[in-house]
Amino acid sequence: MTSTSKDPVSIISRHKVCCANEGSWKALESPFRLGPFDQAVNPIIPIQVVFVYKQAPSTHSVELVPVERLQCALTLLLDHYPHLTGRLHIDPSDETPEITRLGSGAGLYVAKCSNRLDAYSSPGLTTPGRILMSNLPSAGNALLAPFDMTLEGVCHDHILAIQHTRFSCGGVALGVRLLHKVTDADGFFQLMRDLAELYRGIPSFNIHGDLAPVVPSLTHPPHTRSYMSDVTGSNMTPEQRQAALDYKPSLLYVESNMGATEDSLLPSQKDSSALLEGSAANPPSSPTITSTPPITGRFLRFSGGELSALKAHATDPYSGSSSNSWVSTFEALSAHLHQSVYRARVQLRVNDPNQPKLSFPDFLTPVNLRSRLGLPPRYFANALLCVYTCLSHDVLANGPLWRVANALHDLTRTTYTTSKDEMNQTLKWIAVQPDKRRIKESFRLGTGSFMLSQWNKVDMYPGMAFEVPPSLVSPPFTPISLCDGLGYLLPTEAQGTTVDTGAIEVCLALSEPLWDVLDQDEEFRRFRDA
Repeated sequence: MTSTSKDPVSIISRHKVCCANEGSWKALESPFRLGPFDQAVNPIIPIQVVFVYKQAPSTHSVELVPVERLQCALTLLLDHYPHLTGRLHIDPSDETPEITRLGSGAGLYVAKCSNRLDAYSSPGLTTPGRILMSNLPSAGNALLAPFDMTLEGVCHDHILAIQHTRFSCGGVALGVRLLHKVTDADGFFQLMRDLAELYRGIPSFNIHGDLAPVVPSLTHPPHTRSYMSDVTGSNMTPEQRQAALDYKPSLLYVESNMGATEDSLLPSQKDSSALLEGSAANPPSSPTITSTPPITGRFLRFSGGELSALKAHATDPYSGSSSNSWVSTFEALSAHLHQSVYRARVQLRVNDPNQPKLSFPDFLTPVNLRSRLGLPPRYFANALLCVYTCLSHDVLANGPLWRVANALHDLTRTTYTTSKDEMNQTLKWIAVQPDKRRIKESFRLGTGSFMLSQWNKVDMYPGMAFEVPPSLVSPPFTPISLCDGLGYLLPTEAQGTTVDTGAIEVCLALSEPLWDVLDQDEEFRRFRDA
């Protein structure tokens, strides 16, 4: 996003960044194949995160993240991730994504902001001085590099783009965009930790060539080959290929007739779970709704005490010592959010009978399968499948929280994501489909659905220090992520420190009238002071 007359951010230069060693990308086969996890992700969906670094009293005389040093670290990073210098390409024969034009480079945009960082900090008594994403220029969007979200644009432009924005006080924001086709949140933050490690390993004198260069390397190189990327219909016997096609995955199907083209769909109708980090496929299109109210995103902080109280409230009081006698913090908070939002949706329709009818209240979440499949510890590519469930109106509207939490507890423990054989069969089924566009999820996106992704277990803050640790790491609300009922659970700036109490920042987008109902719901934050 470039500056406008009211926008204090302006881009002053653009740079193509290539591998430090040309042989890194030349050693790859072209096209570079992606795996079935990657094949099932909507191609236009990126992962977008802003990292904010502000001057500390001890570093007031130090230039934070000088562009030359960042660019040097980025060239070294691409030696370890050389496929990110290519461009996404969709094979027209079967819509299989792959990476071509290797060596084309990543993008580095250099920008400046005429304001100080503290102009965007919280004035509140409880969190004075904390940088808030919602306060940053264009709610953080101005800190991201320009992005063409059409399929043509995505295939033409960089797979990886970073915007370096320096504020007038010397603080810096790094807005990082990476196509979801090549990785998920786990891989994204691994990449950024690697960038920070390489940056810290570059002596400042290297940038200006004063002495013989010292080239840092990663302590643990990444594993960049996608799982099962070698599985295609062409390298199977006819019997093997037919067996893979005959398999019936429990949560996916092939649409018999193509409807509207991908580029003609609205964001709210597109690949719903791809909007949520960790997509598996496109769901059926939701009913068209006219004159819909705007979608608004908010950040809600749940303290460690509030989460503990919620977790106790979400535990089945009748389970005794059975295996279902516990729920995780994620399950408790997810159940609370899903039930609270559903009740608000019902109440909104009581208040305003002209509201559209509620769709099925499907709940969807991605499951990280790295450990369940035994993938390498530094695996970079996508490794998630989405699971979903649908609870009855009576349970969501009138039932106790523990009933919702129990259902979500069971959701992520089905054989779909616990049986290695079933997971591999599902992935082979994806890989051999003759038209990847027709793969759909049974999840039903609509006015009653809810999607939530767990990022709070990912190291978003540890390992991200350049000269100083980040003050804020967060995705902004963008035109793509402003989808009614889409949320992320994020760690706070205390993650990995001695003062980390396990608080969670909920990043949630809802139809604007729903926030008015939730603001009046005393039950929604009943444990706030716990």
